Amino acid sequence: MKKIGIILITILMVVGVTVFFASCAKAVPDPNYNYRVTGHFAGWGSHFEAQYMMENISRSDERIKPLSSALKDAQHIYLWEYTPDTRNAAGWTVGYPGAGINLDGMYAMKFIRLAKEPSEPSGWMFDMWIPSAEAGGITNLSPDTLFTPRARSDEERDAANDGLGSNNDNPVLLKGPVTYYIVFAVMKDRTRAMGAVVK
Repeated sequence: MKKIGIILITILMVVGVTVFFASCAKAVPDPNYNYRVTGHFAGWGSHFEAQYMMENISRSDERIKPLSSALKDAQHIYLWEYTPDTRNAAGWTVGYPGAGINLDGMYAMKFIRLAKEPSEPSGWMFDMWIPSAEAGGITNLSPDTLFTPRARSDEERDAANDGLGSNNDNPVLLKGPVTYYIVFAVMKDRTRAMGAVVK
């Protein structure tokens, strides 16, 4: 009887580990929304454009390995590869004096959430900027490669006068003109997170 109990426990453990790894390996798209990136490189476009749509990936994707533990509570994960083109500089700066950041606008970016819309040729239409006053802030998963402004209103930003931004300001890449894997995630509690992995 004791041996049967041990065998059953072992089987349950194996099944549990298998299910865990299977869940890590599966890409799970958001059933209601799609996501794209935008910035100077995309003309700050906010509608469906195939070249700026993000790829739905799993947490086990090798490209985001440095962020895998930070993404343990992610429900939907998206990725887009970006190499800033210094020949196409924005010509304006994104600055966060409180963090010692003053970079060309080509390193600034946001995400666009798109909602399903059957009347659109693509099937998708603009829904929300992220981060923004409407969406709120976004969690930074990789502060060494990315700066995200503080999650607060413009009024709170202005009152603080600390040079750290607000929800309406832009996240900015910090490592210069290298290739980044830009990561956007919707967490299980529906909060949002982003990160940047240098390729």
